[in-house]
Amino acid sequence: MTVGTNSQCTRKRRKNECGETKSMIKEMVWNKYLQEEGLDKYPEIVKLFDSDSEAIKLVKQALLNDRVLRPVFMQVLPEEKTGKMEICNKKLAAEKIKGDKTLADYIMENKGIFLCGKPKVANEILTRGGKIIVAMTDRHYDKAQFSVANLRQCYIPLPDRRLLTFKSSGLFHDPVSKPYNKNSIKFTGVGGKIEKNNALTSFEKLGPYSEGFIDFLAYQLLYSLPDGKGNFEKAEYGNDGEKALPYLIVNCAISPHRISKISQLDDPGLFRLRNRISPLLRDLAIKRQRSGRKLMPVLERFFNSGEEVIPLEDYLLFLAEEIGIGTARKQNHELFHVTFHEQDVNMGGQMCDREEMYTFEDYFKKNAIKYVDPFFEIIKETHIGIRDMISAVGVIKFLYKNKREWKGNRLELLESFFRAYFRRLSYIYFERWESLIDCLGNVIIFYFDRDDVLGQDGLKKLREWYRLEKERRRKSKGNYR
Repeated sequence: MTVGTNSQCTRKRRKNECGETKSMIKEMVWNKYLQEEGLDKYPEIVKLFDSDSEAIKLVKQALLNDRVLRPVFMQVLPEEKTGKMEICNKKLAAEKIKGDKTLADYIMENKGIFLCGKPKVANEILTRGGKIIVAMTDRHYDKAQFSVANLRQCYIPLPDRRLLTFKSSGLFHDPVSKPYNKNSIKFTGVGGKIEKNNALTSFEKLGPYSEGFIDFLAYQLLYSLPDGKGNFEKAEYGNDGEKALPYLIVNCAISPHRISKISQLDDPGLFRLRNRISPLLRDLAIKRQRSGRKLMPVLERFFNSGEEVIPLEDYLLFLAEEIGIGTARKQNHELFHVTFHEQDVNMGGQMCDREEMYTFEDYFKKNAIKYVDPFFEIIKETHIGIRDMISAVGVIKFLYKNKREWKGNRLELLESFFRAYFRRLSYIYFERWESLIDCLGNVIIFYFDRDDVLGQDGLKKLREWYRLEKERRRKSKGNYR
C-alpha cells in the first residue's frame, strides 16, 4: 500500500468519524429537547420523531432552531369524515417546491388534519395504528394581549422555508386542554361557512399572489372532529344560535410569528429571524418583478444590495412597507377588517386573517355602524376604511413602542408605511384622500403619537408624503391598482 493510499484511507476514516460524532450530538440535542417538552415518556411519539421522513426532519429542525414554537399533534381524519380538499389557488398550488413535488402535493399530504388533544392522546392514537401529523404553533406568553397568537392555526414547514398554515384546525391553548370548544361563543378553535366565503372573496379580489397578505390556497369541509380522547364526534358547533359545520382553511405564509409576540423572541437584533426570512424576501422581490410590479424602496434596496441578511433597520421599514401595501390593497378592493391589530400581521409583514375581511356592505352589517358614529358619513360617502387605516398605524406604533431602541425610527416607520400605502392606492381612493387629509391626518397622527408631541409637524409630513406621491403620479401618469 502506498503512502498516498494510506493518507486517503486516514482522511476517509476521519470524515466518517466526524459524521458519526455530529450524528451523535444531534441525537443528544434532540433527546434533551424531548425531555424538556415532556415527550420522552410517550414511546410512540418518540418513534414518530425517529422517522426519516422529510416532514419530520423539517419539523424537528424548525423546533430546535426556534424555541418559541412548540409541537402540536394533529389527527388525520378518515376520508369519510371530511369533504374534498378544494384547491382554489391553482396557480400557486402548481409551483414546484422540491423536484417535481408541487405545493398542491404538500397540501394533499396534510389534508383533513385537526388537533387531537394532549400528547398522551396522540400516543394512544399511534399505538392503535392511527395517523398523526406533527405541526407547530407558538408558545403561551403572558405579556401578549393574546397569550397564544395562533389560537386556532398551526403550521407545516416546507422545504423552501415557507409554511403551510391550517386555520380552524383546533384550539391551541398551551398546554392543550381539548381539541375545540363547540359551546364557546368566541374561542371555538374552528371556523364556519362565513369565514370560508370571506377567504374565497378575498382570493377572487386579491388574486393568487397576495402582496401584503398570506396566500390563500384551499379549504375543506369537516363532518367529524376529534373528541380529545382519541375518537371522533359530529362536528356541529354553535354559531349565533345555529348549528354549523366547520371548514379547514389552508394558506401559505413566510413566518409563523405574529408581530404581537416580538418580545417573546429570544433573538437579539432579530438576527435569527432575519437570517431565516431574508431568502424569502428575495423570492418575493423576484416574483413581484416578474409580475410587472415595481418594488417598493426598502425591498428594492435589499434585493439590489447583495447582502445575505436584511439589516435590522431595513427589516423594520420593510414590515411597515408591507403593512402599507396590504392596507392599500384592502382599500382598493373595499375589503374591511372588523378588528385589526398587531396579532393580525406576521413577522413577514403579511396580514394573516383573510377570513375576517368583509365587503363594504357586510362590514356595515357586522360592525352595526350607525349615524352617531363620528366617522359614519365619511365611511359611507367615501368608502375609505378609516378604522383599518388607524388600526394599521397602531401596528406600526406597536413596533416602535415594543422596543425602546427602535423609538428613534418612529417617523421613518410611519413614512415607509404611508409612502407604500399612497403608492398602492388606486386613483379613485388616492384622489379622495386629498379632501380628507386634514381630517384623517389629525386623527391618525394623534393616535400614532399621542403620548409624545408630534402634532402639526406630523400632519405636515403626512401632507408632504401625499404631495410626493401625487407628483410622482403626475410624472409617470400611472394608475397603481
